Amino acid sequence: MRLLTIGSIEPIAGFEDRLKLEFDLLKEDGFEITYKKIAKDNISFYHCYVDDELLLMENNFINIKQRFINCIANALSDVIINYWEPELIRRIIRENYFYFNKTEQGMIFDFAYSILNYNEISGKRDISYQIKRKNYVLHKIQEFLSTSGLIILDGFVNFRLKEYMRQLEDSVDIAIDEYLMDKEYNEFIKLLRHFVDLQEPKRDLVNVVFSNHKIILMDENLNYIERDSSLDLIAKENPDVNMDDITVSTLINIAPRRITIHGFNGNEKREVAHALYSIFEGRVRFCNHCELCAKSKSLTKK
Repeated sequence: MRLLTIGSIEPIAGFEDRLKLEFDLLKEDGFEITYKKIAKDNISFYHCYVDDELLLMENNFINIKQRFINCIANALSDVIINYWEPELIRRIIRENYFYFNKTEQGMIFDFAYSILNYNEISGKRDISYQIKRKNYVLHKIQEFLSTSGLIILDGFVNFRLKEYMRQLEDSVDIAIDEYLMDKEYNEFIKLLRHFVDLQEPKRDLVNVVFSNHKIILMDENLNYIERDSSLDLIAKENPDVNMDDITVSTLINIAPRRITIHGFNGNEKREVAHALYSIFEGRVRFCNHCELCAKSKSLTKK
C-alpha cells in the first residue's frame, strides 16, 4: 500500500540519504518501508509503500501511519533546515537584491546565515535557534501529512511555512544593513589608512595600554602622551564622540612608526584594537608578557 508521495521540483542535496536513514530506523522496529522514485515533467516523485501484510494486523494501520508520519516529518524538516535553508536564503537575496553583484551577494548571505543563529546576549552562535526552526517546520509537516497523502516540498515551503520564510527574509534584510555598515566602515578605515601613510611620523613608538576600561598612551620611555586639546573640545561639543574616538584620532595625528598594544585580553575595547590594527597596517604588535602588561590593570594616569 502506498502511504505517501513526496514531490520535489528543486533538487535537494542529501534528500534520499536522509529518507533512507529514517526508513532504516523504521525497519529496525519491524516496519519495512520502500520507495520508488519517478520523474515526471520537472518534478521528482518519491512514492512510499508499506507491506500490505503489516496493515492486516489488528489496529496496526493507525500505529504504522503515525510512526511513518513522525519519521517523514523528522527527515523532511531536517532536510529543509540543514540542506535547503542556505539555498532559500540565496534565492531571497537573488530575487530581492539582484542589484548586488555575486561577491556582494555572497557576503550578504554570510551575514544572514550568521544572524539566524546568533545570540545577542552571549554574542555567540546558538544552535537552539536552529532547533526551534526545525521544530516549527516538523510540526507543520506532521499537521499537513495527517490529512494529506501528497506533499510537494517546494509548494509546502512557499505556502505553508510563511512564518519560517518571513524569518529568513528578515535575516536577509538585517544582513543588508550589516553589510552596508561594514562596507562603509571598511571604506572609512581605508581613508584613514591612506591619511596615516601620508603623514610624517611624529614618534617612533607609542605604547597603547588597556587599563581598567581606559586606554593610556605612552611613549618609548613610558611617559604619558597627552591627548590633543582641540580633540577634547570637539568631544565636549559633540556627545557622539567618545574618549576611544579621541584616542584613535590622537594616534592618527601622531602617525607613529610602531604601535605596541599592552594589556589587551581579546574582549575589552575589541573594536578599538581592531580599528588600530586596520588603520596602522603592519605597524601594530600585541604584547602580553612585559612588565607594562603586568601592571596594566593597576595603572592609572597621574
